[in-house]
Amino acid sequence: MVSSLMLLPGDLAARPSARDVIEIDFAGVLAIVRKQIALLDLDLSGLTVVVGATTGHQAVTATAAALANANRVVALTRISSRHPSLAASADATSAFANLAKVSERVEVTNRIDGRKWQDVDLVTNCLQVGPITRSLIELLPSHAVVSLMAEPWELRPGVVDFDACDEAGIKVAAPNLSHPAIDLLPELARLCCILLRDAGVDQRAARLAIVCDTPFAPSLEHTLRESGARVTVFSHPMLMTNDAWDVIVVAMRPSDKPSMDINSLGRIARNSRQALLVQFSGGIDRSAANYFGLRIWPPKRPNRGQLGLPLDVLGSAPMVRRLTGGLKAAEAAYRGVELGEDSVGFLVTARSATVGWERA
Repeated sequence: MVSSLMLLPGDLAARPSARDVIEIDFAGVLAIVRKQIALLDLDLSGLTVVVGATTGHQAVTATAAALANANRVVALTRISSRHPSLAASADATSAFANLAKVSERVEVTNRIDGRKWQDVDLVTNCLQVGPITRSLIELLPSHAVVSLMAEPWELRPGVVDFDACDEAGIKVAAPNLSHPAIDLLPELARLCCILLRDAGVDQRAARLAIVCDTPFAPSLEHTLRESGARVTVFSHPMLMTNDAWDVIVVAMRPSDKPSMDINSLGRIARNSRQALLVQFSGGIDRSAANYFGLRIWPPKRPNRGQLGLPLDVLGSAPMVRRLTGGLKAAEAAYRGVELGEDSVGFLVTARSATVGWERA
């Protein structure tokens, strides 16, 4: 019998699969940026910083670097089939810079001449910069720092050539999402709860299996238990017990192949065919799920490496804390500050990025 908390297939299809574009209060975002810069004591004085020029809350990154006294900020645009509007990205990035009165130190451009990379001190990992490959790393000075702007377990494979960074002596820094000034793990758990509500799940009565292989698992489990859900956490789909789950939350790290593959989905179909699969992060073989008649939320597959809902859904503050935290981690690495377990960030090497994703 289908649980009363679950939606019927027809109801599921009728729910909205995407949210309206979020209106951004530019002045409000800048106020949060200034507060975070002061809280983190972010100081990029004398540095040349490369970031992405984009739309949404991330468009404030260039301005945040300039407000932290960066000597020069280069904001790269990128045109692709998924992000076709160079003008919109440039306009949004410039709007923040103009409002903050730092436009004279923010340059929006679609390319950097190869020789000019030698002048760069910090480069952020973002879509507009593109994969930080060996060919790019070889253009950077040895003192440069790559800012991941995320913890390594959040990144899809191949976005940074960590081996090349190690060989070139270039530091790679990641923000510590658990640091009190960033504190994003509870926010990610809140975002997952919103995704569940969008799917029509009554968390007060749901029996949930969480499939999660990241440091996010304890925070998500705690938040869902607080909402009344009965929760069991598994670190891999093949470790799931053969229970009749109402909801299976997939919160895995990105990978080249879906972690929720045909074998895992076959087991789920045998034991929990009525379960709703909720894709928060990581991959699901949707063709196999369709073959087994399993339901998935959100209906539209997230882009590889993206969450089921964007962080912007929670407003400006979480995104600003991520962006400024990423810049602060890179600044600390650049200045040779010792980064420990409780620091605002940590260094990432080829080994720590691929073996257990542990903090250096």
